[in-house]
Amino acid sequence: MRSSAVVFLALALCACGHPLPGSEAPDQIESSDQPWAVAIEEAVERAAIHGSFDRALWPGFDPLSVPLAIYDGEKTYLFRHPDSPEPFRAAGEFGSGVHVMEGRHEKVTANTNSEIAGVPTATLLLDPARARDSAGALAAVAIHEAFHVFQREHHAGWLGNEADLFVYPTDSAEMLALRRQETEALRNALQADDAQTRSCWVRTVISLRNQRYAQMESTFAAYERGTELNEGLATYVQMRVEGKTTVELPAIEFKPAAIRQRAYATGSALAVLLDRVDPGWRASFESNDRQSLDEALSNAIGKGRTCSFEAALLSATQAQAKEDVAALGEEKKRLLADFEAQPGWRIVVKAEAGSPLWPQGFDPINVERVGKDQVLHTRFVTLGNDSGQIEVLNAKTLTLGAGAHPLFDGIDRMEVGDLEKPKVVTTGTTVEVSAPGVSGKFKSASVNTSGSVITVSLRK
Repeated sequence: MRSSAVVFLALALCACGHPLPGSEAPDQIESSDQPWAVAIEEAVERAAIHGSFDRALWPGFDPLSVPLAIYDGEKTYLFRHPDSPEPFRAAGEFGSGVHVMEGRHEKVTANTNSEIAGVPTATLLLDPARARDSAGALAAVAIHEAFHVFQREHHAGWLGNEADLFVYPTDSAEMLALRRQETEALRNALQADDAQTRSCWVRTVISLRNQRYAQMESTFAAYERGTELNEGLATYVQMRVEGKTTVELPAIEFKPAAIRQRAYATGSALAVLLDRVDPGWRASFESNDRQSLDEALSNAIGKGRTCSFEAALLSATQAQAKEDVAALGEEKKRLLADFEAQPGWRIVVKAEAGSPLWPQGFDPINVERVGKDQVLHTRFVTLGNDSGQIEVLNAKTLTLGAGAHPLFDGIDRMEVGDLEKPKVVTTGTTVEVSAPGVSGKFKSASVNTSGSVITVSLRK
C-alpha cells in the first residue's frame, strides 16, 4: 500500500573530533572499561548543562528531554526513555534509566531519529573502528539528532520534500555557476571584519540566490530553504555545542548533485550571520516558524550596496560549472557500471504489476539517481508493500521506478549486490531472505535461484 506521506530521514553525519567547550578530554573522564555509548551519554549531559547555564542552544530546547539510543557495534544502549521496552533490560550499573540489549535495535539505522516504543528518540549508529576519543564530538551529533525531534514536535514545516531532491535540476551549468558564486559571497560575508563589508556581501548572496531561484520551479527553492531550516539549524545547534562560531565552506564548493549536503553548510552559515546582525533572531523563529533563513537575513540588513566579483572569478566558476555538469553524467554511468560489475551473490525482488514496492525509509544523503528510472542507494533503504518488506543496511541497492518519479511513484524492481551467500527460507508462499545487512520477508512470493542470483517474485 502506498503511503501518502513522503518519507523524511536524516542522514548519517560525520562526527569530527572537536571537544565540548569547558569539558575534559574523553580519555581523562572515561574509565578503560566504560562502554563507549555511556561516555557519549555523559558528554551529552555535560553539554546540556553547559548550554543551560551559559548559553541556551535554542529557545525551549532541552537535549535531556529527548531519549537517546546508541548502537556501538555489539549492543544497543537506551538512555532517558520513559519506558523499559522489550527487548531492552535495565542496566543500572551504568546509571539510572539506562537500558541495554544485545545487537542492533531495528529502529537504529543511522545517526537520525526514530520512534522506539512509540517515543521519538535520537539514534546513533557508531563505527566500532573509530577511536573512543570522539565521544565529545559524537555527543554533539546526538544533540543534533535530538534537535530534529524538537523540530518535528514544534516546527513540523521545517523540512524539505525529499521527493523533490530526486528531480532537482542538476544539469544546468548556468545555475551551478550562480550557486557557486553565491557560496563564495557567503564565505566573504562570514570572513568580513566590519559590518558594512559583511552587509555588502550578504546582499550579493541574496541577489545571486534570487537570480538562481528565478530560473527553477518554486518547489526546488522550497526544498533548499526547508532543508536549511531542518539540517542547517540542527548543524548550527551542533556547532554551538562544539563551541564553533563560523562555518568552513569547501574551497571548491559542492558537487552539482550535492544539494542536500550543501544545505547543511549554507543553513548553518546563514544562522551564524543572523547571530551577528540580529541577536534576537532565534526567539523570532521560535515564535514565527514560517520564515526562511535567507529572507530573514535580507530583512535584517536592509537595502544597500552589493559587492562584485572580479571578472576572472566569474569566468572561472562558469567554466568549472560546465566541466562539472558534464562530469556528473559520466559519474552516473560509472556508478551504474560499477554496481553491475560487483562480485558475489545478488538478491533481486520483483514486484507484480500494479503492486509496486514503496520506500519506507532511506538515507537521502547516500543516494544517487543514475538513470531516468534508476536510483542507487549506497547505505540504507527499506522497501515494502502489502506482501512484506526488505531492509538493506551498508550494501549497495539499485531500484527501478514504476512511474514518472524514480522513487515515490513506487518501485518495480530492486537489486542488492556483492553479498555473501544469502539464506532463503520458504514456508508455503512465504519467502524469507537474509544476508549480512539484508533482511526481507514476503508472505506472498516465489523464489528462484540462478547461479549466484536469487530472485524473489511478489504476488498480490
